[in-house]
Amino acid sequence: MTKNNPTYIFKSISIESIDIDDQLTNFSFDIPPISLKQSIEEIGVIHPVTLVPLGKSFRIVCGHKRIKIVSQLKIKEIPARILSPAPDEEAMLMLNLSENQFLHQYSDIEKGLILSKLYTVKIPEIRIIEKYMPMLGLEKSKKLLDDYLSTNQLVLGLKTLLHEMNIPLRVFSVFFNWSDESTEAAEHFFSALRPGINKWRDILEWVDEISIRDQTKPSDLFELPELKAIVNQNDLSPNVRYDQIRQLFYSKRYPILSKLRVRLARSLDALKLDDKTRVHVQDSFESDEIRIEMKFRTREEYVSQLEKLVRASDSEALDELIRIFKNP
Repeated sequence: MTKNNPTYIFKSISIESIDIDDQLTNFSFDIPPISLKQSIEEIGVIHPVTLVPLGKSFRIVCGHKRIKIVSQLKIKEIPARILSPAPDEEAMLMLNLSENQFLHQYSDIEKGLILSKLYTVKIPEIRIIEKYMPMLGLEKSKKLLDDYLSTNQLVLGLKTLLHEMNIPLRVFSVFFNWSDESTEAAEHFFSALRPGINKWRDILEWVDEISIRDQTKPSDLFELPELKAIVNQNDLSPNVRYDQIRQLFYSKRYPILSKLRVRLARSLDALKLDDKTRVHVQDSFESDEIRIEMKFRTREEYVSQLEKLVRASDSEALDELIRIFKNP
């Protein structure tokens, strides 16, 4: 076989002669879809798999899912196209990538697996960067290559979850500096909560920053009883659970600001103003300016709101409000 003129032989191949354990060209973390199994059960394999000979057996280039389903269904043979003579392992990987390049949207976890397999078959690093990273839609970068290769150090359960939820590398790269204990704790937490990408990012940033500041393990934060209590409240909507988790981590990440916000909320409630009179302050506490906005439609409403403001001016709550911003 030449690079420009490959030779294919089409024939039915015994499933027993295919080395199913050879996973060199299997880049997918997805299980075979039910629809594919139903199709094969009803009409058989329409698109031949691609194999290369190895002695009396065959290695898989393309078609791992179809072969797995056919094996599960106890079908004895599968239509295949055989490449002869057999290409080297880089060519096998290249053939699979070329066939699936526009058919499959790889997750960042799958991209890490692909790049690691290219590395495993001794392809020079510079060629991986210059040739294969662009095929995966990635920038030509040694640092980026190293980050994607690092995905393979993560535990399988976490990699599967990251793939299923299509979490990008830029969000989960913090895991590379965590212990297995902490990444496993994160896996359990996110499997239960299953938040969106932005919420993944926020939570991981909070946990990482808090653990570094307090010199503790990220797993200790995921094991907090109050956090587990929120996660296990299945009667709450996902958004409500996330809001409570956000408040919990915010209070631990910014304890002083959190206490100030609690004081602020209490003092505003104690002023006993209604929604027609609003007190505006900077919740960052960077300015000591307090602004009051009053709405009214009639003289009576105007007088009523003023009376409430007068009562508020004589209250301890107003003094507390001013103290919060004068001496936070």
